[in-house]
Amino acid sequence: MNTQVQPSMNLPSPLTVAKDMRPAWNDVDCDYDTAAEQLVTAHKKDGLLRDMPVMDLRTWGLKGDHGQFALAPLAGHEPARQLRANAFSQLSNRLGAPVEFVRDRLPAPLQLATMNYLLASAPQAMSAQLRLRGEEVSAVVSERYAPLDAEQFVETLRQTLTQQGLLSSVRARAVATGTTDVLRLVIPSETQAIKVGDLTAVGLDLSTSSFGRSALHVRGLLWRLQCTNGLRTAEGMGQFSYRHVGESQRLRDGLRDAIPTALVHARGVMGMWKKAVGVFITNIAAEIDALRVLNLSERERIHEEVKKETEASQLPEHASAYDFINAVTATAHDAEPARRLEIEELAGGLLARHVGKA
Repeated sequence: MNTQVQPSMNLPSPLTVAKDMRPAWNDVDCDYDTAAEQLVTAHKKDGLLRDMPVMDLRTWGLKGDHGQFALAPLAGHEPARQLRANAFSQLSNRLGAPVEFVRDRLPAPLQLATMNYLLASAPQAMSAQLRLRGEEVSAVVSERYAPLDAEQFVETLRQTLTQQGLLSSVRARAVATGTTDVLRLVIPSETQAIKVGDLTAVGLDLSTSSFGRSALHVRGLLWRLQCTNGLRTAEGMGQFSYRHVGESQRLRDGLRDAIPTALVHARGVMGMWKKAVGVFITNIAAEIDALRVLNLSERERIHEEVKKETEASQLPEHASAYDFINAVTATAHDAEPARRLEIEELAGGLLARHVGKA
């Protein structure tokens, strides 16, 4: 008779993480100040912002708190604070821990043992800054982190637009909030008809993050009015980025310098956009299949959008670059803000590749 004791399969469930600020993309048509207030209000609802410097993370540890990960000092001079998903990922990456495996696959005792062992065995002091929202840790960033949070971001941008004579003329067409924020501004006076009744305006995308997820980006934009599609200028065609390190003043100065230059690049891209109507792409199916940076459902959506743009019942073999790229930008509508920006940038790269040398 087999008397071997079978191991228990009743392992504790993994600890979970608190939710990050909810991502939201809102298409709007309003003046700058109204859009700025929407962005600031969304962040205020997410919780009071406070930064807490930590001299050495090795003197802190993780524990369970109502089924979620919490970070607390071993000396007990601060309460345990639950970790949001973003903060847990940043801490895991800093420790060299595989985020998804530890977070999703290990039972709670092994999760804590793994993370606390890595914290305690770090070879040198690990200074950091905890970005708190309410009583949750929303980000774990370097002590060199330079903030430009929602209120400072919109105020600096307002000053810059005023200096450039653009404040009264720009219209906000999108406000995205979450771990990545976006203000999408267009200039109605710089609108051109690409086809009869099909208008596209020059504009700007300005994106940043209060959670260490993104640098401050300024990028030229084309905005197709009838379907609210955005096409962002491709890499090397008017993108300006400033990492959140050093002094916050550096970010403010960079914003002031980048806006007029990004607009110059966007006006140049408008010339390519007009040419795209007369440039044709052969073998559309193969072109879609080659977009491996997109997942299967995104590529399937492009199939449907190409048919809409070309008014065809089946995927056509050929299509203009204009119709094909509009299908790509339409696909971005259903994505979360950060992913939407990636797809719209992909569209800008396709325009440069197919039309730039035509």
